Amino acid sequence: MPDLKLGSMLCLALAWLALLPTPAAAAQAPAQAANAGDGPAAVWLVEAKVKRLFDSHTSYEFGNPFPPYQEPLSRLEFDLDSWWGGVEISRRAALWSLSLEIMRNLTAKVDGVMADSDWTDEESTKVRTIYSESCLDMKPSYAVRAEADFSLAPWLGLPAWLDLRPVGGLRWQRLDLMAHDGTQWALESDGSWPAMALPGDGLRFKQTYWQYFIGLKLDWRPLPARHPGLRLGLRGDWAYVDAHNLDHHLLREGNRLTEEKTRGQAWRAALDLEAPLGGNFFLDLELDYLTIETTGNHRLYNDAIGLDFIVNNGVRVWSQQCGVMLSLRYDF
Repeated sequence: MPDLKLGSMLCLALAWLALLPTPAAAAQAPAQAANAGDGPAAVWLVEAKVKRLFDSHTSYEFGNPFPPYQEPLSRLEFDLDSWWGGVEISRRAALWSLSLEIMRNLTAKVDGVMADSDWTDEESTKVRTIYSESCLDMKPSYAVRAEADFSLAPWLGLPAWLDLRPVGGLRWQRLDLMAHDGTQWALESDGSWPAMALPGDGLRFKQTYWQYFIGLKLDWRPLPARHPGLRLGLRGDWAYVDAHNLDHHLLREGNRLTEEKTRGQAWRAALDLEAPLGGNFFLDLELDYLTIETTGNHRLYNDAIGLDFIVNNGVRVWSQQCGVMLSLRYDF
């Protein structure tokens, strides 16, 4: 169902772009809105992008549904430091713009680990009793963003070198991760932590985030006369989030699955600097920070032992994603 939903929304976004006014029709937009830098006529923009995620992770935890109800009972943390690449297609006029961005991971190896922690001692619920670290690979994973904005400059009377735009849209992210070749440590009664190898594939984790966002974009052109194409951009947005996790514990007996369905919010901030290269080409460097926080329920299923129940105690899914992205844009 999520894939069908995404496909329908992408088709609508592409159709919307295709049916936008021609440059001749768009040229009737108010001339005072030309501070967007593209003049009154609508133009197409195509960007090739490469992005590096750093200090990034996605995580979840849940509590014990039985006494003493400790929170958390288990926590899994997946590093996300990796390289991504993609393309953005936009239609931009003086008063508005529409864009569609599609990104995919470029590397299979994640620079980090999957960490699994458990707090199973019912007498000392704050003492971590089991801990493991596993190597982490990223299967084909995707991030899609579709958004629209419009300029407030004509109504606010802003100077030609400043623009303020409300923005809204959708971000969709699908992460597919495989934890493998791990090591586990378990706390013994004498205080020791003997290690045990976990060879081979250990856990397949799939996560989907739907983010419906609204926010503001501020564009400043510090040298409008000498370098009109030089632009500094700042944006911030808030999103309602619908999240879904599914992980398959491959080392457990039977078909052992856990699933989380959660809802919450996300905040994103970005700062970018764009410079013209000549010949309708532009180079853009962007730094962005995204934080996601959701809560909901956790389902545990294992057909080998007839286990299937839902936990609502202490269920939390969250992510931090920091990125630096370089884009090469062409306008036509």
